[in-house]
Amino acid sequence: MEGLGRAPNKIDRGISLIIYSDPGIGKTTLAGTLPVGETLIINTEAGIGPLLGSGHYLFNVGQAVINTKLGLEKVMSDLYQKIRTRSLDCDDLTVKNVVIDNVSELIDQLTIFYTEGRNKEFPEIKERGDAAYKLLEWVHNWRDLVDMGINVVFNAWEFPYELRNTNGTVITQTTPMVGQKAAQRICGLVDVVGHLENNEKTDKRWIRFGPSRQYLTKTQFQGLEAGEPPDLSLILNKLNAYNYEKEEINDDDGLGQRETS
Repeated sequence: MEGLGRAPNKIDRGISLIIYSDPGIGKTTLAGTLPVGETLIINTEAGIGPLLGSGHYLFNVGQAVINTKLGLEKVMSDLYQKIRTRSLDCDDLTVKNVVIDNVSELIDQLTIFYTEGRNKEFPEIKERGDAAYKLLEWVHNWRDLVDMGINVVFNAWEFPYELRNTNGTVITQTTPMVGQKAAQRICGLVDVVGHLENNEKTDKRWIRFGPSRQYLTKTQFQGLEAGEPPDLSLILNKLNAYNYEKEEINDDDGLGQRETS
């Protein structure tokens, strides 16, 4: 039957991640840890300073919108299709990693796009809601590039949202800044959610993947520590190297299993 098969022992596709933090902690620098010649960084903001001289390919969304006059939705759709069909006009770029830097800025631009398109002076609930819905759709579409073996990273700013528990108590949890209602759903779409952190005194940085009451973090895969060095290549290699194979063993209680990694 088409599509039916045993679960693999290792990850056999790309990986999708959300990395979020306050501005200035180093998300763009983190994107630069991915290999040159295999990585496309989609820039939605002006913060390309950490990538200067790196040799990475950049796609400037704002510049494309101005130059083509196609509008934000069309520019993003066309770029996605070119990646999907492997028809980018770059002979020395084989896309194995895509970084959207960042989706928080993208949702703000979508809000402005809808507001101006509807001849409104200020955005209203409808424009903000439509922007959040469109971003959710985009994250869903871009995440599906993993089926082509492409790793997809969504950078985001952070925001502390107030959440109500089932017992009625209100807690504050910091999540990616993509709208309170959309944050949980967008994080649910990807494989890994990490919070980039730093120690101001030592200037040490790390990415939190382990459980946290304060931050929304998760990983659907094994192989990562609760905190990892800020190196996306290292993190992806660790995830891909983990072996989920279980070997049968004999023990005093009979037949057992253990993981091999």
